[in-house]
Amino acid sequence: MSALVAGFLLIGYLLAPGVIYRLFFSAYIPARRYQRTRTEEVVFSLLVTVAPFVLSWILLVHTPLGELPTLTIGPPKAEAYRIVFRSLLPGPELSPSNPLIARVHLSDAYLRAFLEQGRFLSLLWLFCALEGWASGLIVSRYGDYSTNQRMHRLLKRFCDDFLLTYVSEWELLFTTRSLPRSQQDFDVEIDALAAGILYRGKLVDWFLDQDGKLEGIFLERAARYQQAELERDRERGAEKARESYWRTIPGAKLYLVASTIANYNIRYVPPMQQDTTLAQLRARFGEEAIITQLPPDSFDDPINSP
Repeated sequence: MSALVAGFLLIGYLLAPGVIYRLFFSAYIPARRYQRTRTEEVVFSLLVTVAPFVLSWILLVHTPLGELPTLTIGPPKAEAYRIVFRSLLPGPELSPSNPLIARVHLSDAYLRAFLEQGRFLSLLWLFCALEGWASGLIVSRYGDYSTNQRMHRLLKRFCDDFLLTYVSEWELLFTTRSLPRSQQDFDVEIDALAAGILYRGKLVDWFLDQDGKLEGIFLERAARYQQAELERDRERGAEKARESYWRTIPGAKLYLVASTIANYNIRYVPPMQQDTTLAQLRARFGEEAIITQLPPDSFDDPINSP
C-alpha cells in the first residue's frame, strides 16, 4: 500500500504537472524540440509546480473553495489523513475487536483522502496548464521585447534565465522566434559547407539526438556552389557574377548530415512570392484577356555539369 500511495503522489504532484505544463507550452514550441536528462526533468517539474502548488493551497485552505464540493463520505478530512498516515507507518499491526468494521473504516478513510487529493490536484493541474500557456505566450513575443522598456527587459531576462533554459538552442537558431512578430513568417536560409562543398537552401526541418546534438538538416530550394568552375574561370581571366556559379540541385529536399558540416551561416529573409497561376490571372483580368506564357527557364544539370 505504501508503494501505491507513493506512486500516486509522485505522478500527481511531480510528473503530471510537468507533462501538463509542456503540453500547453508546446503550442508555441514543439514538444519534440525538448532535450533534457532525467535529472533536468525532475528539477524542471519541481520548478513549474511550486507556484501552482502554493496558489492551490491558499485557495483550498484559506477560502470557501476548499469545501466545494461538500464531501460527506467517511471521516472528516483531518481524521481521514491521520488514519491513512498511521496505516502506512511500519510496525506491528494491532488486532481490532471487529476486523470487518476496521477495514471498512480504513477504506472510507482512504476514499475520503483520495477525494480530497483529487480536489487539490484538479486545481493544481489547472494552474499548471495556465502557467504553461502564459509562459508560451511570453516566449512567443520574445523578439518584440525592447531593451528600452523596463517591463520588456524583465520579461526578456525571465525568458533567458528560466523559460528558454530548457529549450534546445537549435530552436532559436533555426526558427524566427527571436525575431519580432512582424518577421515571424520569414524564411530561414542556410549556407552550409559540408564535405568541402558549399550548399545553400531554405531550412525546413532538423533532427537532434538524445543529447540535443544536431544530427542533420533538410533544405528546400537547395543549390550547390561550383567552386571548381570558379577557379577555372579565374585561371582564364573570365569574370562572372558569383551568383552564376550556383547550381540548383534536383529533388524536393536535400538532407545534410551534421557530422559533415564544417560551418554554416544563417539568414532570415522575407518569404518568396509564390508564382501566379494562369487561373489566378484570368480571375483577375477576365476570361477575354490574352495571356502569353513565357518559355521555361533553361535548366543546368548539376551532376553532369563541369
